[in-house]
Formats: sequence, C-alpha cells, structure tokens
Amino acid sequence: MIRERQRGAVSIHAGFQALSVVVCFAVWFGLVTVVGGKDLLGGFAGYSLYAGIAVASLLLRAAYRADEDAAQLSGVFSARLNLAGRQTLFVGIVVAVFLVATKDKDISRVFLFSWFPVLYATLAATNLAMPHFVLPLVFSKNSRQRFLLVTRHGELRNEERFLLWLRRQQRMGITVSGILAPASFKAAHISAERLGAMEDLPRVFADLRPDVLLWMEPPVDTIELQASLALAESRGARLIFWDDLEQRFGARAWSAEVDGLNFVHFRKEPLESPLNRIAKRMFDLLVAGVAVCLVLPWLCLLVWVCHRLQSPGPLFFRQARTGLGGQRFEIFKFRTMHTGSESDTRQARQVDARIFPSGRWLRSSSLDEMPQFLNVLRGDMSVVGPRPHLPEHNCQWERLLSAYNVRSVVKPGLTGLAQVRGMRGEAKTDADIVRRIESDLEYIEQYSPLVDVVIVLQTAWQVLVPKSSAY
Repeated sequence: MIRERQRGAVSIHAGFQALSVVVCFAVWFGLVTVVGGKDLLGGFAGYSLYAGIAVASLLLRAAYRADEDAAQLSGVFSARLNLAGRQTLFVGIVVAVFLVATKDKDISRVFLFSWFPVLYATLAATNLAMPHFVLPLVFSKNSRQRFLLVTRHGELRNEERFLLWLRRQQRMGITVSGILAPASFKAAHISAERLGAMEDLPRVFADLRPDVLLWMEPPVDTIELQASLALAESRGARLIFWDDLEQRFGARAWSAEVDGLNFVHFRKEPLESPLNRIAKRMFDLLVAGVAVCLVLPWLCLLVWVCHRLQSPGPLFFRQARTGLGGQRFEIFKFRTMHTGSESDTRQARQVDARIFPSGRWLRSSSLDEMPQFLNVLRGDMSVVGPRPHLPEHNCQWERLLSAYNVRSVVKPGLTGLAQVRGMRGEAKTDADIVRRIESDLEYIEQYSPLVDVVIVLQTAWQVLVPKSSAY
C-alpha cells in the first residue's frame, strides 16, 4: 500500500515534469528564434523530436528508479537538486548517443546544448515544487491515511531512521493518529499521543477507526498476526509491520519472490543480471579499446623516455593481485619506482625515496594505471569496480570488516567509487581502509550503467586536476 502510493506519486511527478520539459523546450526555441533572431533549419517541428527524446528519457528513468527518486523527492533541498542533476545528465547522454547514431546534421548543436542549463533549471524547479505543491494536490483530504502505531517495546528501535521515514511519508498524505505501547515507552521526538497498551488494541481500534495498523516490529507468532489481521480487515483497514530483520541480523535485508518462493537476501547485486553484465562488458571494451588504441601508444613512448632519463629499467611493473572470486591475476602498471626498491611489499608513502621524479607525476595524475586497460581487454578487470589489492593486504584487511570479501563478487576496477571520493594513496589507519571497503560495497549494490559513466567522467577530471590524496 505504501509503496504503491509512493510509486504513483513519482509517476504523476514524472508526467508533470514531462509537460514542463516540453513547455521549456518550446519557450527556449521561441527565445532563440524570435528574440535571438536565429533561423533554425527545419523549424519547431524538426526540433520537437529532441523534446520527445528528452521526455521519453525522463519517463524511462522514472520507471526504472521510482523507489530511489521517491526518497529524493521527499528528502532535503540538496537531494532534490542532486536528483535534477542526475536527470539532466541522463537526458544529455541519451541525446548525445542519438546524435552520434543518426549523424543528424540539421540540428543546431549550439541550440541543443545551450538548452541543457534551461532543462536543469526546469527539473530542479519541479523537484523543489513536488513536496510543497504537487503532493498536497495528489494526496488531498479524501486520500490521506491515518496510521495507528503499535509496539511491545519500551523504546523505539532505530528511532532516528523511523522518524526520517515518517517525515517523508507525511508528505505522501500519511498522518499518525496515536500509538499503543507499554507505559515505559519513550520516544522523545514522536508527537503522537500514547493511547494505551497492546491489550487495548480492540477498544482503541474501534474508537479511532484508523486506515492502517502499523506494527513497529513483526508479531511474535501466527496467533498474534492472525488476530491483528482479522481486526484490521474487519474494520476495512490494512495491517502492515516494520520488518526489523536488519536489527536482528545486523545487516540490511530484502525479500524477493523467485519462481513462487519468497527469499530474504542481504545484498543487492545488480550485476547478477545477465543484461547488466553484458552492458558493463560492452562499456569496458569500448572505453578500454579507445584508450589502448589512441592513448596508450604515445604514453608508452613518453614514459619510456622518462625511464631512460631518470630510472632505466622495464617499462611496465607487474604484480599479483586478487580479482573476481579471489582468483589471482597479473596487473600492469607503468613503473614509477626504481628497480629493486621493495615495490612489491610496501605501500607508497607521500614522501617516498623509491619513486623517481616523473614517476611521482605519473602517480599523482593516475597515468601509471593506464596499462590496466590491457587487463580490462583481457577480462581480468573492469573499467569501474573495487580496486584490486595485494593478496597479503586482503589477509590483513578482511579482519577489519566481515563483509570485506564481498568485493570479490565483481571484477576489480581500474577506478572506483572510493577513488573518485578521494580515497587514494596510502591507507594510514584502519578507518581509512574501512571507508574504502564500504564505498566498494556501496558500488556493488548501486551499480548501473549510468553510475559507471559518471565515475569515469569524474576520474577523467581528476586526471586533469589531481586530488591531494593522489601520490
């Protein structure tokens, strides 16, 4: 029930945005042609195709990411602006792909790409308006839902998280009419009135007549569950309960139906989808193919000259790393340290005599990693993923976080979420290592083709403007 209301609100918002995009496109076309005095070939009819592509892109994205977008739209100001940025980027990628595929020479690139700032402003405005203007219209007085909360505990587990959820749901037309809890119940930030204890449920339900009975934890047995369900449905209400598997097992859990059976799992793995794996491999081959054919040859020549001048020796540095499924493979890098300098056994430090001068530049710009595109072509690595570590480091670091080895369910990457967040260079503390691992696990659960594109673009920018943590 809650999810359907949320998804419905996102769908209505997507339609509202689609209409706004068409209007802003028409207005911008008029400003350019009438006010700016430009005669655009084909007129509005020829250009309207791109407005249609933008609308289709937004609707497709909304259908694919409805749950995530709902949380953003009901979240804070900055979250809604960030959502507008991601929406604009997605539309831009789709339009760019269409332009390249069709080689449309009749469209003005200047007009089209000057429209994207206007598109971002339109999407940002509609996202900001969603909670304050759209949702109140969607969830009018007749469509609001009154919740009665029930708990058997004296305190609310994970109170902060629940209150954040409750504030968001209030924008979806949900109000709390009261709570049934022990006399010792304490929840400083819940404004709902305590109406009694669990044994008062039949009386309170009859008097209050709520639309939804929300248990704050699963019922303890089937008898309690059946009694609550019968009570709710006899009054035309719904029964739902907050699944607290996360508290019980110490990890976030999801339920899923597979071929008629329900299962609980603790990690989302988008890359278990064959379609996502194919898309990721195609992206890897495209990016790595361009890098190996157009960039790597002249870069090899430049590095070879630097080696001859500062530290004669092999062009490449090869080292054993662990990859998919914990299998070992040989990684390629441009050599940045003097030969025979314990480069296999010690992490590089910010001040490290083993690194020769041009090697320091290669490391800070991440150009020393470029030969790893050969590993990508070979299938040992992906362009984006958790960075591959030394086998001995795996043995040390898996003790810090029990989920460390979950990183090995995907191919290691040339770059990753941790790297674009500035987590590069020497890991000086256990906390540094844990933050990197958590970013890797977040990437595994949040993977999408768009995420890979964004990380690659951020990495390219950091090659041009290196962060201070790169050495």
